[in-house]
Amino acid sequence: MVALVLNSLPGKRSRPKLVMPIYQYHIIKDDRPVELFEVEQKLGDPPLTKHPLTREPVKRALSTPSLSLKHTSRNEKKSLHPDNLKKQGFTQYEKDSSGDYHRTVGSQGPAKISPNELEDTV
Repeated sequence: MVALVLNSLPGKRSRPKLVMPIYQYHIIKDDRPVELFEVEQKLGDPPLTKHPLTREPVKRALSTPSLSLKHTSRNEKKSLHPDNLKKQGFTQYEKDSSGDYHRTVGSQGPAKISPNELEDTV
């Protein structure tokens, strides 16, 4: 099965973009997995047997492939919009010219965070 992202704008025709899954691999040392890394590969590509940089032996981890089909700057802006953050229960701070952070979204946490005050308490 091949995953495709189709352009849904009416009247605009373009080639569908092929989306490749991201697979996880373990570096194998002393017959046990010690490090995990990710590689974007085509669905039909054979699993790696060696790390692409270090050439150490690797084995594909048993996990579902990760497909980022909805990551766009428009969706990112929408999810980080103050109204959405507030609705999801997050608190957002913005830094002013003095270096202090002021709460702009949410009601949890202090109204202001001053890095200078934090350094004095450490």
